[in-house]
Amino acid sequence: MSRNYGMGTRDMISAGRQWLQKSGLSYSSVATLSQRWSDFARFAKENNVGSMERITKELVQSYADHLIDRGLSASSIQNRLSAINTVMSTATKGAWQSLSPRSLGAPARSYVRQEAPKGLDRGLVEQATKGLDARAAAIISLTREFGLRSKEACLIDAKSALKEAETKGMVTITEGTKGGRPRVVPITNDRQVEALRTAAAIQGKDGSMVPSGVSLKGFRPVIDHAREAIKATTGQGLHALRASFGCGRYSQITGKDAPVVAGFRLVDKDLDREARQQIAQELGHGRTDVTVAYLGSAR
Repeated sequence: MSRNYGMGTRDMISAGRQWLQKSGLSYSSVATLSQRWSDFARFAKENNVGSMERITKELVQSYADHLIDRGLSASSIQNRLSAINTVMSTATKGAWQSLSPRSLGAPARSYVRQEAPKGLDRGLVEQATKGLDARAAAIISLTREFGLRSKEACLIDAKSALKEAETKGMVTITEGTKGGRPRVVPITNDRQVEALRTAAAIQGKDGSMVPSGVSLKGFRPVIDHAREAIKATTGQGLHALRASFGCGRYSQITGKDAPVVAGFRLVDKDLDREARQQIAQELGHGRTDVTVAYLGSAR
């Protein structure tokens, strides 16, 4: 029997499309779902999974984390994860156990953060790094202190960043950014410099946190270890460390806790808006409305 549950192709993208065509869905639905499935199938192949029989909950969870790290909208993340359930349920004739996007950590549509990020407690963050691979620990620290996405933390040249931090009081983030847009993160405390100093020492002669001769794909197990460690300690993922950074900056800028920490907005709307504009830029977002996912409601 051929792979992909007996479908007459060994290509997972094509197999998924053919299973959708057999599902009785409309032409437009098949086209839309096929496109979403293709993105997952490419991710699976990059992670050495080339057949539908080898798709596991762990792989889908890793894909969900990947989508969240990319900063996609809540609706886009949920749609892509739901497409996996549709294809797999059809291919397995209902045997596939559907995974809800929320159970995989996907944000709710129009997500407004309701729970303060646990990474605000640096003791918990430090606890997560203990006994961890040095590079994984560095990724956690860089994510927390600079609000980086995991890809950005992996690709940063810590040595150059340290020099810039010490001479200019800021760090320019250029590698792995969403849409290739560079941004500047100011140095506002000594912990940032210490995180860069530690990362630079670990980096050694390499050009980033990813060792020379290793691809970002090959480095993924280290990222996964970092994600698992912070989740085991805080109950939240790496992405919540970006929220921790954002809430910390809100407090620095306004002198008050972020709404998600305080339970409501403590400053006037103008100051709140100014803080959100600044934080959105530092997190690499073009819209201030996205900040509700980090800081809580602006109302």
